[in-house]
Amino acid sequence: MFFSVATDSFDVVDPILKLFGWETLADISFSSIIFRLCLALICGGIIGFERAKKHQAAGFRTYILVCLGSAIAMSTNDFISRTTHLGDTARLGAQVISGIGFLGAGTILVTSRNQIKGLTTAAGLWACACLGLAVGIGFYTLAIISTIIIAIVLAVLPFIENAFIKNSRYFEIHIEFQTQDNLKEFITEVRNREFQILSIERNTAYSDSGLSVYSIAMRMQNKKIKLNHKAFIQTFSELDYVSFVEEIH
Repeated sequence: MFFSVATDSFDVVDPILKLFGWETLADISFSSIIFRLCLALICGGIIGFERAKKHQAAGFRTYILVCLGSAIAMSTNDFISRTTHLGDTARLGAQVISGIGFLGAGTILVTSRNQIKGLTTAAGLWACACLGLAVGIGFYTLAIISTIIIAIVLAVLPFIENAFIKNSRYFEIHIEFQTQDNLKEFITEVRNREFQILSIERNTAYSDSGLSVYSIAMRMQNKKIKLNHKAFIQTFSELDYVSFVEEIH
């Protein structure tokens, strides 16, 4: 077993430290502090680099700072608990987890086309903060494995997610009509193509543009028809009364 428990103090040695004989890094020392901060910088940087490549609002430096800040808070809590033998060792960590919500909420936006942006960024910041807490308390094994998994989720899973969306029978679009009367014509058009209208929401952000703009959710009723989202977008855009149309992801 990688875990080592002393019966007198119940101190647990992190599996990686036990494996490589680095048990001294579990203590509060100059070398362990440097190691924790460097590991937090690397882990946060790996995740932040992936987000920066996609030009997200929270990028390379943001993720590093979140991870470093969480590690600092948890290491401080660890130091207080060890030196005073008082207090809750998880108190500062709990404050980080709840406090990061304010930063994450600031990245979530609803665009003028009723698209929700920033949910993945907010979740990534929260996960990165939790990652920093693991580093700060000296749980290096969890931190390293979590960094790898989070990086895979952010970098690889979007391709799988897009494959599911591409073949989904559900379809939501942002569409701009020349006049309000065109909506009735469009509904007739999509029903003739065996779509079921699930919801129609008028976008008031375009009320002064002279256009009639809607967000429309549809579902293909005929299961035998393979729904090609791009093909239908192209078909809808060629309608005379449609000024612009795009799929909402």
